[in-house]
This record gives sequence, structure tokens and C-alpha cells, in this order.
Amino acid sequence: MKEVALRRPHYGARLWAELGRIGGEHDAFIKVIIVERIIKAIVLIALAIGLLVAGRTGLLTGWAQFAQDQLNLAAGHSLIVQLLFTLIVYIGTFSHTTLLAMGAIVYALLEGTEGVGLAMRRRWAEYLTVIATGILIPLEAYEVIHHVTLFKVGALLLNVAVVGYLAYRKRLFVGI
Repeated sequence: MKEVALRRPHYGARLWAELGRIGGEHDAFIKVIIVERIIKAIVLIALAIGLLVAGRTGLLTGWAQFAQDQLNLAAGHSLIVQLLFTLIVYIGTFSHTTLLAMGAIVYALLEGTEGVGLAMRRRWAEYLTVIATGILIPLEAYEVIHHVTLFKVGALLLNVAVVGYLAYRKRLFVGI
């Protein structure tokens, strides 16, 4: 019947087709943002899996602490953050490594959503990218001021460029 011909393709097929047309409307910087977000999501998932495995075996504890410091994933030293962290550890009996892995997974999902949404040319993805990235810029600036590394400076500059470019070039907040 004709119903078979009119059925909408599966979500995975539509996503793959959209990602295949990535070169269409996107300019070079948007492509860089898309690739950076998707690669970051993949790396964070791999990091989370590694941390979960290392957390069970007790291996790589020093490496996990180093990664936490370098990726600005440290819990911080404020009283509220420490109380919340203690509460989460008490309730769930999670280790630092497990909580770091869970945070990496959540962050990977956010980054992946931004990348795929931008690749599919969704307006909400532009807003999500600007807001999620913009919220973290003050924390990144604080980290750069107190613990300067080349990685942190590069990440800060890239994120400022992403927010500035999307907000200005895509005219996201004009008329609000």
C-alpha cells in the first residue's frame, strides 16, 4: 500500500542523513564547534568508563585526581559544595572516582547533544551551546587565574570564541 512509502525514516537514518549533509549550510567555525563537541563527548565517555573500571580496581587514582584538576572537574572548596558532596557520598556510598565518572557522563551527554543539534541545524542547539558554554566561562577564568596551564587557557579562549560567535553571528539574543 501507499502507507509504506509515506512512513517517516527511522530516527537513526534521519540523523545519519543530516550528519552526512554537514557541509551544506554550515560555515567553517560551526563545523569546528560540531566536531569539537562530538569528539569531546566521545573522550568524556571513554574517560568515564576508564574511571569506573579504575574505581573498582583501585588503579589510576593519581591519574583520576590529575584529570579532575586539569579538566576543571574538581568539586571546589566551598562549604555548600563540600556538604552536598558529603551527602551524595553518604547516600549512595559513591567514591570520588564514581562521582567524577558520573559527572563526565552527564557532561558528555550535554556536549553530544550540542554537537548533534548543531549538525542538524536546530536553533535550540545554538541557544543550548551558548548558555551551557557561557555559564562555565567564569569558572574557567577563575581556574586560569589561579592555576594557569596551556590547556585551560586554550579551552577558555575557544569557549569565549564559541559563545561570542554564536551569539553575534547567529543573532541569538536580538529582540529579546
